[in-house]
Amino acid sequence: MVVFNRPVRLNAMNPSSVPLLTQAIRPLADDPETRVVVLTGAGRGFCTGMDLSSLDEMAPRELDTTIAWMQDLHGFSVELSRLPQPTIAAVNGPAIGGGLGIALGCDLRIAGPGARFGATFARMATGPDAGLSHTLPSAIGHAAAIDLLLSCSVVGPEAALQLGLVSRVADDALAAAIELAERWAAIPGHASRAIKAILLRARAADIETTLLDIEPRTQADLICHPDFFTNAKEWLDSHH
Repeated sequence: MVVFNRPVRLNAMNPSSVPLLTQAIRPLADDPETRVVVLTGAGRGFCTGMDLSSLDEMAPRELDTTIAWMQDLHGFSVELSRLPQPTIAAVNGPAIGGGLGIALGCDLRIAGPGARFGATFARMATGPDAGLSHTLPSAIGHAAAIDLLLSCSVVGPEAALQLGLVSRVADDALAAAIELAERWAAIPGHASRAIKAILLRARAADIETTLLDIEPRTQADLICHPDFFTNAKEWLDSHH
């Protein structure tokens, strides 16, 4: 489990803390014992993006330098997108700006009663970051995404569920996420990773490529794994 632990600032990030987050998440990708990754926040917040009280840490106003600075800030989101394990965001409080981007970078989101979701960049005359320009319209569609971005609306858990920002609402987001993670972790690790990978590849492909290349290759690899025969036999025995 990865916990954003700056509760006095609703887990807002400052530029100097992002590399620490990136270093914390990077080793998980190569850990065969980690089958599911849950992200949540300490205290009352999930993550409220960049801490604007850290303006003195912001990059100088020179274009090339600022581009490189932003790319470094995206290091955590890049590593999150590269995790082969399924990921769940337990959104226990506000997920605003880059925090919403991090939540949407996970495969599934569960919202608690205190969850709030907003992409309020336009208030500061900036645009989306943390991958939101890709993940937000993918989750809720172009029209709803541009409305959320330009209206700077902040929505609660039920509205987020209706929009498609989250998959479910629970009284205790973290407990619900852990329960789901335990169910997912019961699946052989190589199979759950393959399922995540095939969904990501198929999303960017046409149907013919999916049918003739992506699915056959993935399924053949899984069928040739010894776990297929063991699990298939166990399933048959349990249903007879």
